[in-house]
Amino acid sequence: MLPFAKINKKYALLCVALLLVMGLSAYYMVYRSFSGGENPILLQETEVAKQDSKIKITKDTDIVQKILYLKCNEEEVLKTKPTENLVGLSIYQMQKIYEGWEFEKFDTNEAVMRLKVDGYCREHANNIFIGVKDNHVAVFYGRPGYKPIVKEITAIQVNKLMPHDIEELEKGMVVQSKEELLRTLEGMQSR
Repeated sequence: MLPFAKINKKYALLCVALLLVMGLSAYYMVYRSFSGGENPILLQETEVAKQDSKIKITKDTDIVQKILYLKCNEEEVLKTKPTENLVGLSIYQMQKIYEGWEFEKFDTNEAVMRLKVDGYCREHANNIFIGVKDNHVAVFYGRPGYKPIVKEITAIQVNKLMPHDIEELEKGMVVQSKEELLRTLEGMQSR
């Protein structure tokens, strides 16, 4: 039983020595910045957090909101000055107010934030036109000539239409309502 006790003492001494070396290394890494060395990672992160909480929105800060619409891949950028209730807020307070927004930049001159929306931008959501796609009459989101997005390709073949209808379709026929869209498509099918 005596050799077993000697082995345990050796392992215990080895563990204590290892812990001592690790402790001294950690002490050296954390506190060496006070002796003129590089700032350790731990202190840098703490310093950044302290600085971030000191940066506040002022009445002159530009608030830039970038909204990315995922269905049409359009980005809308809005630039405003802060309202009274935003003046004096830190980034952490702004993140609570603008939940879901990702902050790209935050300083006293400019706060830039981004939001991703699973939908269409106003241009594509509010405008519909009829045009041509793959030799068929098609319905598009948007305006003619402005990055149209196909909503639906109909069974109406373009080559069966009258020449003036084809010319209008190639330019793009803007419709103001679903009723007008249905009437126009119905009229083309009957020709």
